[in-house]
Amino acid sequence: MIEFKHAGKTYPNGVKGLKDVNLTIDQGEFVAIIGLSGAGKSTLIRTINRMIDVTEGQVLVDGVDVMTLHGKSLRKFRRHVGMIFQSFNLVTRSTVIKNVLTSMVPDMSFFRVLLGLFTKKQEIAALEALDKVGILDKAYTRCDQLSGGQQQRVALARTLNQNPTIILADEPVAALDPVTADQVMNDFKRINQEMNISILINIHHVDLALKFADRVIGIRAGEIVYDGPTDTVTQQVLDQIYNGAPIPTAEEEAKAGKAAVQA
Repeated sequence: MIEFKHAGKTYPNGVKGLKDVNLTIDQGEFVAIIGLSGAGKSTLIRTINRMIDVTEGQVLVDGVDVMTLHGKSLRKFRRHVGMIFQSFNLVTRSTVIKNVLTSMVPDMSFFRVLLGLFTKKQEIAALEALDKVGILDKAYTRCDQLSGGQQQRVALARTLNQNPTIILADEPVAALDPVTADQVMNDFKRINQEMNISILINIHHVDLALKFADRVIGIRAGEIVYDGPTDTVTQQVLDQIYNGAPIPTAEEEAKAGKAAVQA
């Protein structure tokens, strides 16, 4: 479980990245975070693995305040939180399997890392991760010979190889064409369902968010302005998230409907 309790982030220049955020995200949820550029989407997910520190309130994962973690305990915690970026962060001159195996490095001795010595068990685990994202046949291909969608799948396989309980994805399909973006989002959804991994995705593509996520969080100027199931997102909700337009109350809607009938 991930909990935000009155969490806020004020940057040194005085800009408020997050304002009094209160959220609870249960294990196994697939959550899409939408909003304008600069609204605070990236700040929100990066506080979960402490890439960004909150300056007010708390962020808790399984009851542990992440701000209390330091050194070894923080590194151990981050092993269970996978992070995927818009840029794939691959060693493109290296093979696919070697890129996936890099996720094992934090658990290896300096000597084995220096010599690139991976065990048979580690190699099998890496191949299994590639199989889960459908690119096992590319295991020994150099990454610079892959398409953008295939490279993002390598990044996803590398993250799965950590055995995470949470995956944070920051605009993972922004650089992909519509067809490939749909395929990658389908990979995320399948992994979420089959492995019960909590997935939080920052995404600009509202159509993909509504198609694949179970829950949508709308953020505007650092504040949560919408949090609910995907199937309750209406055009009025989107107007509130992107344009700041208030959502009319039931009473206001009734009055508007009555006025329309009278007219």
